[in-house]
Amino acid sequence: MLNLYKPRRQIIAEAVSVLSSYGVSQEVRDRLTVIFDEQGDRELYRANPRLLAAHLQLHERTALQLLVMALREGLVTLNWEVECPACGGIDPAHHHLHELRSLHTCPACKTIHETNADDQVRVTFTLDERLRKLTAAADDPDFRNKMDRRYGTVSAHHMLTLPTFRQLFPKETLPPNESLLIRRVAILFTDLAGSTQLYTRRGDTQAYELVHRHFDLLFRIVDEQRGAVVKTIGDAVMAAFTEPHQALQAAIAMHTQLNQLNQDLALPPDDWLRLKIGIDAGPCVSVTLNDRLDYFGTTVNRAARVQNASYPGSITITETLLQDMVRVDSFRGWQRQQRALRLKGIDHPVTVYDLAPPRGSQDSRSGTSTHRQA
Repeated sequence: MLNLYKPRRQIIAEAVSVLSSYGVSQEVRDRLTVIFDEQGDRELYRANPRLLAAHLQLHERTALQLLVMALREGLVTLNWEVECPACGGIDPAHHHLHELRSLHTCPACKTIHETNADDQVRVTFTLDERLRKLTAAADDPDFRNKMDRRYGTVSAHHMLTLPTFRQLFPKETLPPNESLLIRRVAILFTDLAGSTQLYTRRGDTQAYELVHRHFDLLFRIVDEQRGAVVKTIGDAVMAAFTEPHQALQAAIAMHTQLNQLNQDLALPPDDWLRLKIGIDAGPCVSVTLNDRLDYFGTTVNRAARVQNASYPGSITITETLLQDMVRVDSFRGWQRQQRALRLKGIDHPVTVYDLAPPRGSQDSRSGTSTHRQA
């Protein structure tokens, strides 16, 4: 007689197999299948992504990408949980980003507070009930608190800077006139120097191909450094990072790898692809602009204007980034020159630092001006 009832493991394995279309390896799919089948109910209900990453033996960001893919395929559900700064209570009622508001009212103590995406909004995942029905015992606040203390939580801001989430859920945005407060974000702007002349010299087709190659390289580097490309503006890129040192490392990689691309393509010096890069870090708000997640505020404006005042082949940063620069080993030997800029819309002069590669390096030979040793 034909068995009409499949074992739970088989049902889960068949559901998880769809992740192969995203390039997820068989080994990782097998691990995920075992976790979904064998882990206790408490570990699969409003689960801390870092706990799941530990079970999967994956880096946190890689595990988060996997969970977003699983979310897209209906294997898990997502909660945007808001913690009250007054009573510490957790409101798990938000399943979509568009359900969050600029001001949140705690359902327990009725405190009204700003919705802070760094500290107060976290993401958790629950196994979908079609794969396995969890018992009532799965809802164990003490267990979740214990796991959060052990592993730490994954903030909403980390999700907002995850390219996989932005790509797979482009319609997951905030409502009009609503925003999430970001306590600190690093905003990086690039612009391709001399692109107009490049089109004139090489013609539209060849120049467009070079610009496209440059975009591919920048997108990859931003992802590798745990950031997200927010948007492109002409030949420029705007990227966001939760940690300033990640933006600094991305900037170094952009110059280094773009110079390598110039050599690999055997471009004449006049046609070399060279970037102007500006970075600032500070508070801002996450909003929806033109139907996509974006950032708004003084930090964004300042980063854009610092980039506009930067030099081809160098990195211009605000004073805010100096402390983080020390953490980046790749900056050893780089030269630094301080100057004061008057930026449109900002009342007082802004101190910036132009960073250039060591004398004699390939980046230096590409035409960067001479600066004082850092």
